[in-house]
Amino acid sequence: MLRSIFILFTLCMMQAQEIPYGLPRYFNIELNEPIKKITTDIPNVFDTSLFDQTNPVAEADNDIYYLEFELDRGEPIHFILLDSIFHKSSTLYFIDLNNNGWVGPYTKNSFLNNSQIITGQMKTKNILIELSISRSTTPKNHLSSIIHPKKMKVPDSKIIRRNIYREPNNKILLTGYWPPSNEAIRPFSQNHLLNPEGWIGGNWENRGFDIVSYFPIFTDPDCQSCGQGYGDLEVDYQDTSEDWWNIVDSINPIAIITFSRGYIDYSWELEWQYFNYFYWTADFTEPFYPTPTPPDSTVPTNTRRYSSLPMDSIVSKIESSGLGLTPYIDYTQGAGMYLSEFMGYHGVWHKAKMDSVNIPCVVAGHVHVGGLIDWDTVRQAAEITLREVIKVVDEYQRLPGDIDQDGVISVYDMLAIIDHIIGVTELEQDQFNRADINFDTYIDVFDLLLLSNIILDW
Repeated sequence: MLRSIFILFTLCMMQAQEIPYGLPRYFNIELNEPIKKITTDIPNVFDTSLFDQTNPVAEADNDIYYLEFELDRGEPIHFILLDSIFHKSSTLYFIDLNNNGWVGPYTKNSFLNNSQIITGQMKTKNILIELSISRSTTPKNHLSSIIHPKKMKVPDSKIIRRNIYREPNNKILLTGYWPPSNEAIRPFSQNHLLNPEGWIGGNWENRGFDIVSYFPIFTDPDCQSCGQGYGDLEVDYQDTSEDWWNIVDSINPIAIITFSRGYIDYSWELEWQYFNYFYWTADFTEPFYPTPTPPDSTVPTNTRRYSSLPMDSIVSKIESSGLGLTPYIDYTQGAGMYLSEFMGYHGVWHKAKMDSVNIPCVVAGHVHVGGLIDWDTVRQAAEITLREVIKVVDEYQRLPGDIDQDGVISVYDMLAIIDHIIGVTELEQDQFNRADINFDTYIDVFDLLLLSNIILDW
């Protein structure tokens, strides 16, 4: 029990390596013997005998062991893996037997500089463990424990006060990497070569915002091991960073959603935090690591920045959409120490820079897209995500002080505040938000004075 409590308290200190593409052997080999099944509670700590009495399947120079976990119900879970018991020859997968999606492969290299890592989240009743080791090696239990995800308190994101003398910006930026994340946002590309069917982002759905997207392309549009690609935002640290700053400087987005491929499943994983790492996973072209590293010299190494996406509402809308996806917020770790985290960090970094000079960039954050999601579904999910973001930006864009929403700040708005202060009337929540001009969560004489100044300035 004490060990389980300790694990829960240390979740946020663990980092997970970006998972390279790999295919479990389970889908290509013939199993002639029944698989050992274990029923387990959550949370639970596993002992060293987990793989005892499990007969391997011989393949080439490897032995492949299978173990099935049966859970009482399909609850969100993670596994914790320990470096100290992970053999250098081991390759580990976690397969969802209900939809044939998987997370992994995990190898000794997955730990990088971490003593333990958390696997991707799964939500199923039946999980198949595939452990491949060299034939001369005795199998070890690489699973320390199974846990529920832990929800963290999200720090309040700074929403700056609108500058009423500045024309409101209506550009929202979407970026992607490996498919299907690039396919999720292809209709919003203004590049005819990338989007021959034509840009749909102009005043999208009559919501008042232009949606623009940038992403690399690949020789095989439906690739698995995709490589660097070519074009904008290639899967390369230097190319991503150079393209990124050129893009945001040119369009000055009011909101940013970055996407990339996550686990090979049906997940819609919203990343909560991003780190200014010194150590990164190598990309495809020399120099293999960010230059400089850490990329953000304005803050200390390992500084974390947070998503300001409306994550809870996005998860709720995706869950109720009927698309068959598994949306969740990843509170347990960063976004992977690879190009996903690098791009995600650039998004929240840019928002922080804009906040510091009072230029609106209302929200920014990253979404990991499951690799098994078909292109039509992934585009629908991206649109749902976008609509929730627009709701937040819309709220921000409302004229502060325009209590009656007539498009004009006038003495009538002052009277509404006065009536609220002296208790004659009570403002509804959206009216309250517009009346709270100094964003201190109170409606008082200071808001009244600011409103008076706005009227006099106009």
